[in-house]
Amino acid sequence: MSPGTGILYDNPLFTNEDDWDFSLQNSSPCINSGSPNFTDSNGTISDIGAIPFSESCSINGDLNFDYIINVMDVVVLINCILFNSECTMCFDINNDNQYNVLDVLGIVNFIID
Repeated sequence: MSPGTGILYDNPLFTNEDDWDFSLQNSSPCINSGSPNFTDSNGTISDIGAIPFSESCSINGDLNFDYIINVMDVVVLINCILFNSECTMCFDINNDNQYNVLDVLGIVNFIID
């Protein structure tokens, strides 16, 4: 049997299904994979699942969510820019609605200050 249109065969990457936490991890294939006719509260294509993905941008620049702003966050941002991988609202460090070298410089300036 081959996959059909609109069928997800990948692991949805729930946060912790053993504890009934079916929120989506930031690398879930369900994010922005729902109907393009509907949008989430952040204006992106709807997510698959009952709980839309919600980022915790509580620390501006902490792009790998380890509660530390360092060179690893710069690497994540550069991957986003170069490969358009997992770019989210949290990656727009200077709030200009773009992901680019200015956002990288914002993180680097924070690290060296």
